Amino acid sequence: MTPQAARAPRTQAQRRDEMRHALLEAAVDSLVELGFARTTTLEVQRRAAVSRGALLHHFPSKAELLVATIAHLAERRGRDLKQRSLSLPTGPARVDAVLDLLWESFAGPMFQVAIELRAAARTDRELRAALTPIEKLVRERIIHQTGVMLGPAFAGQDGYATALDLTLHLMIGAATTACLHGEQGRADELVAHWRRMFPAIVAAAAAPATKPPARGTDQRARESKR
Repeated sequence: MTPQAARAPRTQAQRRDEMRHALLEAAVDSLVELGFARTTTLEVQRRAAVSRGALLHHFPSKAELLVATIAHLAERRGRDLKQRSLSLPTGPARVDAVLDLLWESFAGPMFQVAIELRAAARTDRELRAALTPIEKLVRERIIHQTGVMLGPAFAGQDGYATALDLTLHLMIGAATTACLHGEQGRADELVAHWRRMFPAIVAAAAAPATKPPARGTDQRARESKR
């Protein structure tokens, strides 16, 4: 019996998953190449080479399609991070390597798509409602996977959660600036400085926060000395 004859036919579930995957990949390509405004369900249908009915069966609206695209990219990035984490160095160099790997994830198609969708969600209520829980889930996965890669000894420090939150805000801002203004070199430089400072930032974040002086306190103190 030939290998072709011995191969079992695809199940309906497999065919459904393959079509869904093709639609999501087509949506990614369209968003990266054309942007949100020019990415239509018809364009995605054309790129995936499927019927209109097939597309609407999986994704009845554009918002559902695009939010599923974000989830699809997040899963793909999660698998990539897990695979690449197997080759990370041990010892002190591991922290720098993990943050470098995290920064690389903001340079791929997922972040470009996220920028497009966040901008569109500001004025699109349906998209915003669908996007918010997905973005929350994506962020939780990033935080979890980063902690796993760094290990409990480092990620268990008191200031770690705050320092990682600061890091994500920095990377999102730097990646957005690089994407919009073409300043990738400067963004890489800033993140490299941050990586080197990260252990110290974790330690600083663990220290008790000092409250800023009440508004007008400094002025009253100066006036009292006159």
